[in-house]
Amino acid sequence: MTPANLWRATRAYSLPASVVPVALGTVLAVRGYGLEAPAHFAPGRFLLTLLGAMLAHVGANVLNDYFDFVRGVDTRPEHGSGVLTRRELTPGQALGFALALLGGAALCAVPLFRTAPGVVGPLALVGLACAVLYSAWLKQFALGDLLIVIAFGFGLTLGAFGVQTGEILGTDLLWLALYSLPICLLVDAILHANNLRDAPDDRVARVATLATLLGQRWGWLWQYGLLFGPLALVVLGVATRWLPVWSLATFLALPLLLKAARSGSVEGTAQTHLVFGALYTLSLLFPPLIR
Repeated sequence: MTPANLWRATRAYSLPASVVPVALGTVLAVRGYGLEAPAHFAPGRFLLTLLGAMLAHVGANVLNDYFDFVRGVDTRPEHGSGVLTRRELTPGQALGFALALLGGAALCAVPLFRTAPGVVGPLALVGLACAVLYSAWLKQFALGDLLIVIAFGFGLTLGAFGVQTGEILGTDLLWLALYSLPICLLVDAILHANNLRDAPDDRVARVATLATLLGQRWGWLWQYGLLFGPLALVVLGVATRWLPVWSLATFLALPLLLKAARSGSVEGTAQTHLVFGALYTLSLLFPPLIR
């Protein structure tokens, strides 16, 4: 067990899926426009939220590899992170590493819980349930896409916002869901790209995903919708004035979106999510031209 093997086990290339929604939720709290809550920003809370989200994310990645390996789903070197199928880590080492990462995330949540218990407590429990139950049981029922949207799209955005404001008011939920929707689609695109790649092996292992249920043609059409739907939402948002005109800067990510659509690369899709998400989040830092 070497540091290089542990790093590969985390599949760190997927970290944009947790970094972007935390940044988005924080920016929405900082700006405060379109929401009921006033503007807030606490740098320490932001850093703890970001670190906790990243640790929980990579911990869930390692845990998913562990369950897929022991259940016989991952058998070839390219499956998962590859550290278990190439015997670079034992299953026991992978499980211990996953629990250590999740424990680190829990430690980050402790001081945050003191400042916003009504936000951090429920969301931490939902996140833990998604990480464990998906890998251990729910994955075989094609619920991965729904859980990834709940946990990494809306959930982290909601959590980062609530940690800053200390509470989440009624209509904030609707606005936060609306603002997080483009990010939800792209985070699901990362998972779906992985599932499209693994679909033949998942069918053999009797693991149900949207990719196995839809088949190759419809599965790829769904992926195109996940990749390019966020740009359509941005255009709609600017046209209806719930997004500032600056959000059109997300079209700078179009070359990466086209490349991800052509290649189907999981890593490329994650990179696209990061660039689009950064442009989208930064655009919300600026006030809208028309309120």
